[in-house]
Amino acid sequence: MQRDRETDEAVVGRFEGAMGRIRQVFGVRTQVELAERLGVRQSSVSDAKRRCSIPAEWLLTIWRATGASPDWIMEGDACGHRYAVASTEPGQPINAVALRREIEAEVRAELDTLTMDQLIERLQDKRPDIEIRIPARTA
Repeated sequence: MQRDRETDEAVVGRFEGAMGRIRQVFGVRTQVELAERLGVRQSSVSDAKRRCSIPAEWLLTIWRATGASPDWIMEGDACGHRYAVASTEPGQPINAVALRREIEAEVRAELDTLTMDQLIERLQDKRPDIEIRIPARTA
């Protein structure tokens, strides 16, 4: 009996730790706020809490929204990394989602400044194996 209680306490402790990390990355406090961010009903959050189980779909949603590693959500700092993409700088995690958005914005801004000839030149540099043709415009 004592061993079962210790096992149950460990499961509850791991679940509560994971839920705390989920609330942290989303910046939420209530089950209602959490349900909104996860795109589920509040009753789903209550069910997960009752079962002490975090659905895999939630981990995917969290990773896509924040870049937080599912391993970190479930295990905390024991997994060694908070984000799904490690940093090149020791001790400096990278939020992969935020980094991708930043790079996409920079590329879009650069594309907006290119002339058609410059764009074709860049495409040819990247893909010399293909022929790039621009159809003639009709009036």
